[in-house]
Amino acid sequence: MKLVDPSGKEVTSKENKNAKELEGQLNKQIEKLLEPIFNKIKLSGAQVPQEQLMQLTSAAHQMLFNRMVYNLLIKVGVENITEVLSEDDVEELQTSLSNQLQFVNPSDTAGADKQ
Repeated sequence: MKLVDPSGKEVTSKENKNAKELEGQLNKQIEKLLEPIFNKIKLSGAQVPQEQLMQLTSAAHQMLFNRMVYNLLIKVGVENITEVLSEDDVEELQTSLSNQLQFVNPSDTAGADKQ
């Protein structure tokens, strides 16, 4: 979780007890959100790939975070998303996301499956 001080400097949870507490609270809520899914997996006796479990956890985190932001925006009276998110923000994030993308040559993965 990223928190910033009034000057805009990032404060990590290692440096900030409040951030660490908030992270712990968020993790408990993620566990609560995922509990029925994990119980269903256990009861079915099915095996779920680790990658899919990580994707579920990431999706749960994103869902909770989005809901928190939505609730906060409503609480402070934001009526239009442009009040808190500019076109420049979207373009900056677009570039960041694009830079994270890795392309894989299909012939490379076909050879890996045979090994």
